[in-house]
Amino acid sequence: MAIDIQDSFNFMENFPVLHDLVICRNISAHDKKGGNDNGFTNKAEFIRLIGERTTVQLDAVGPGCLKYYAAFWKNHPVLHPKFIERRQLRRLGKVNFYFDGEKQPQLRTALNEFVGKPPHIYPLALTAEQSTGTNLSYVPMPFQDSVKVTVDGGKTPSFGLHFWYHCYPPGTKVSTWTEGQDLADAPAHFHPETAWKPAGPAVHELDNLKIKPGETHDVFGSDQAGTIKCIRMSLPQEDSVLRNLWLKAWWDDDQEPSMESPLSLLFAIENRYANYPKRKRKINEQAEMRGVIIGQDPDGLFFLRLPMPYVKGARIAIENKNEKEATIAKVRIESDQQVTPGLGKSAGYLRTQFRESHDLTPGRDYLMLHVKGRGKIAGVVLAVEETHENFLEGDERIYVDGSRSPAIIGDATETFFNGSWYFCEKAFACPIHGAPTFRMKSRLGGDISDITMYRFHPTEFVPFRSEARFSIQHGGFNEEPGHYRSLVFYYHLPEPSMFQTDYLNMSGQDDLSAHGFSGPAPVNIRKRDGFFEGEFNGQDIGTKKRPWWVAPIWWMLYWTFIGGNRHVPPEDSPDKVTFAVAEHDGPYEFKAKIDPEAQAVMLRRVLDQSVFDQRARFEVDGIHAGTWFNTGNNKWKIFAEDDLILDPSLTRGKKEITIRVVPESKTFTAAEYAVFSIKTPT
Repeated sequence: MAIDIQDSFNFMENFPVLHDLVICRNISAHDKKGGNDNGFTNKAEFIRLIGERTTVQLDAVGPGCLKYYAAFWKNHPVLHPKFIERRQLRRLGKVNFYFDGEKQPQLRTALNEFVGKPPHIYPLALTAEQSTGTNLSYVPMPFQDSVKVTVDGGKTPSFGLHFWYHCYPPGTKVSTWTEGQDLADAPAHFHPETAWKPAGPAVHELDNLKIKPGETHDVFGSDQAGTIKCIRMSLPQEDSVLRNLWLKAWWDDDQEPSMESPLSLLFAIENRYANYPKRKRKINEQAEMRGVIIGQDPDGLFFLRLPMPYVKGARIAIENKNEKEATIAKVRIESDQQVTPGLGKSAGYLRTQFRESHDLTPGRDYLMLHVKGRGKIAGVVLAVEETHENFLEGDERIYVDGSRSPAIIGDATETFFNGSWYFCEKAFACPIHGAPTFRMKSRLGGDISDITMYRFHPTEFVPFRSEARFSIQHGGFNEEPGHYRSLVFYYHLPEPSMFQTDYLNMSGQDDLSAHGFSGPAPVNIRKRDGFFEGEFNGQDIGTKKRPWWVAPIWWMLYWTFIGGNRHVPPEDSPDKVTFAVAEHDGPYEFKAKIDPEAQAVMLRRVLDQSVFDQRARFEVDGIHAGTWFNTGNNKWKIFAEDDLILDPSLTRGKKEITIRVVPESKTFTAAEYAVFSIKTPT
């Protein structure tokens, strides 16, 4: 299998295509203790230390591709005057990228100069000024064997790097990144002006659409195959009306709508027209909607520009849930007769999931998506109101395929939406992310009146094979009340492609014998109590009642820098789990049952991640099938569940395989292995 790194830029053609053999992972500055010290002190928000100050921020084995890079430092225009920013940048020094085991970095540059040099230029990359405090790039950086990123002064406080990257199965061929990489065709796909042009040759228009209360009005219908490319509307400028006008869309054999959303979230304009007295809002901003997936064109039409394919037919309707008649001045739907190849088998339908909560649960995340089946997460719009500004401390978590460890774990709401320092207290809108509505009661330390955010993932999409769960904290400890409304976009098919075919308990003698286990006895088998990272990490600070006389932001700061460092989860925490962990320093092997019709096999291992830098070579029937490398460690949340897809060429057509594990580190830990067959329709 070969990977064309430019395919994902052309999201208008390729977004519906599913990727069952791709695993998405990320690196962030999240607090490993489970608290909110996300890059502030920078004591442990890196993989390892080289010398006194140089940090390894990313260390991964290939084949794979970096899909997203972001950096933040002390660059708030008010909190951090330029002389403070310059001093910190001098301490941070250079960021260094090593590919495929290179001794010298192929790319070495100052953090604030990474963006601005081709190919890391607009619209594929944005400066901290353009993206409210975050330098970021969507330029893909593929690697065949490995990638490592270091920062000369990475132990400097108030600093963090983010990476989202895709891991491909062994045997996949990629062309490792070079500075001369040709991306000439890529920028047009991300440029906002591209979205101003018709997205398809067929245009269906309705003018002056009036919908009475309780009525549903069809705005598009087809009984042939095709793809809707763009939905544009000229909308009433009244927030309450937009919240109660709902778009519904059915594809092919749908009994229920695949898409069902208030127009205010569909176009990321919730609260844009809210009627707040200016004297009660120190900050009251609405950014110009210059997006390429959602935005506003020069004719004033708001648009949603994503491929929505169908084979048998489609129907789109708008329901008026208001108590009065609503008027939409124009509806324009652009489509063509092309259909994504493999729709219903290797490509999915666009769906949305709307969720809302006035009553957030202390200590638990706000859930934005939970779906069974296979697909990929494509984007999210989140609107928050009636809360305090430090809700933005909340981390995002994405779990896939039933894993107890999040595949994606972030370090703040504003950094997930590609800003930092509370978006520097301003609204902004970029090609695929932004916070276009931003209102705050006071300049610093005040209440957020409302903020609407969006981010799409055309390149760094998150695939799932059996289920996905996408949540976000409301505050750094899930302590903030508020009103959350969200809309997640995803491509989806209802049937899973991943099935468990075997399981091995590494401390159960009967289980080991049944799987033909052979090899030296483990160095140790330790029964340990502990927690996984993520939402269920035992952290109960969010359930503690804040004294009325303590401002929310000071309560958050106390637990972030003082109380949280001393606080430990309660002994009776329902999140606590127990495993008997086997520690090996020599090779061992076992047999595993698999589906002979499977496209590939995935192993899932529970490990003790308090053990540093675990690495092992995995063989299938005596042939190298992959390298498992768990970098760094976490001595606070000691358990992790990690996945490895084996070389598909070594597992196809077999009912049983012999898996040999050859540790390449001092210790390689495993409490259990689950074996999954990935079987995708053809």
